[in-house]
Amino acid sequence: MAMISITPWHNQDELIEVRGWLYAEGEYETRRKACSQIRAWKLRGGLPHAVESTWYITDAILTDSVQIKSISALSKRLCYSVAICRFVTGMLDSQQDGTYKRSMYDVAKELDLPASFVELRHEAIHGELPSLIASRQAAERALRWLWDHYWRHLDEDSLNEPNPPDVNEIKDILQAHVAECRNVLNASKNREEKIPWQQFASTAASLMEICKARQRALAEVVKALVVGAMLIPTNTGAQSMMEGVCIIWDQLLKQLTAQQGQFLRLLTNEMTAQLVAPHHGQSANDAVREGVSMWLEHIYTSSFWHLAAKRSRLEDSAIISTCLQNPNQWTVRLASSITQRSRHEQIRQLFGPLVAKALGDVNDGTRVAEERIDAARIRSACDFDGWQKLQRGWTSKGIRNT
Repeated sequence: MAMISITPWHNQDELIEVRGWLYAEGEYETRRKACSQIRAWKLRGGLPHAVESTWYITDAILTDSVQIKSISALSKRLCYSVAICRFVTGMLDSQQDGTYKRSMYDVAKELDLPASFVELRHEAIHGELPSLIASRQAAERALRWLWDHYWRHLDEDSLNEPNPPDVNEIKDILQAHVAECRNVLNASKNREEKIPWQQFASTAASLMEICKARQRALAEVVKALVVGAMLIPTNTGAQSMMEGVCIIWDQLLKQLTAQQGQFLRLLTNEMTAQLVAPHHGQSANDAVREGVSMWLEHIYTSSFWHLAAKRSRLEDSAIISTCLQNPNQWTVRLASSITQRSRHEQIRQLFGPLVAKALGDVNDGTRVAEERIDAARIRSACDFDGWQKLQRGWTSKGIRNT
């Protein structure tokens, strides 16, 4: 006798349709409609934790994407932290079926859930709230994990439409773009001659066609550019090679940003992750991180990219804070450059002393210990909602002693 399964959705097709809405990158209204539908399912009961977690994380991302001044950076960090903590806790607690409670790390390993999620949950609950950039990165990684471990397995026969992107196809398009640009530059007698805009438009159109047809393709484009080191000159002396790299890639990145609103945020998040990742033997000749830091400096400080970053809600305070909380030679120098060239006087005033102290330690060749950078002052500099008053000093006295 067939077992009856009671679900909050009418049929499997409805669930798969909502899945498509949830993972419609860059389409705010479509993803908001998915959240509304899941909210209705929640009222009916029996909502799987994976669906509920996807809803909470997506809702946090959408809240972050709305340009409303009343929503502070602290509020966004809280939204992300709650969504990710509920995701991790629900996933791991559901596997606690023994007499004795097992370590979260052991359970996470069984579920193939990266330990970084457990660490982020622990930090959010028992330590300091993760920075806005770290929260955004974790949210994107959580959605990818939920896709790989739940959504894509709902109906294997129906995955022809939202099929995973062909990574090799993306790499082939990018490599062909590089080859064509180099041919144009090598054939040109005038070194000032520019690559025709049609070349950038053609490459951008090919990539966007893949992104519209396949799930998670935009994230794979970003990975190919950053993790695949296409954007980064891997030879020593990266600074001397960045001009040529920018000629090949800068215009293409601008077109991708104009056509896909989420692209710039995904790109800067991936670059930041590469910059703050622990490396063995931190050397001044680390060309990859040198190249990444120069790209981030270019994006956060040049005129065009400043406007694009503003539209993508990339705050100077968030990247500076992340750099100072993950101090190394490249993060501190990047924080210094963005602080000095920031268009906001408040940024320069609040972060200036912190950056100067951290930069001095780097220039002296000493390890920049996190405890030497006052975390409370970093947090107060990030959230312009009253906390900056602590920067001017706070005389401790009883509440009644006014």
